[in-house]
Amino acid sequence: MYADDIPPYLVALRRVYEGSSTLHRVRLANNKVKVGVDEVRDVDACILIHTEEVLLVGQAMNTFI
Repeated sequence: MYADDIPPYLVALRRVYEGSSTLHRVRLANNKVKVGVDEVRDVDACILIHTEEVLLVGQAMNTFI
């Protein structure tokens, strides 16, 4: 995962779960995918589409975003 910055920089390594249609009981849009965070590189980077529990990449370890 890369931060949308200039220049973009790596904030986490992730695993994509293609074929999943929901995330936290919410239906995913056609252009969205479910990912699991495997390794965090920048704990303070913001997550573009966040939940009440996960706002920062550092909070996303062992969860789906």
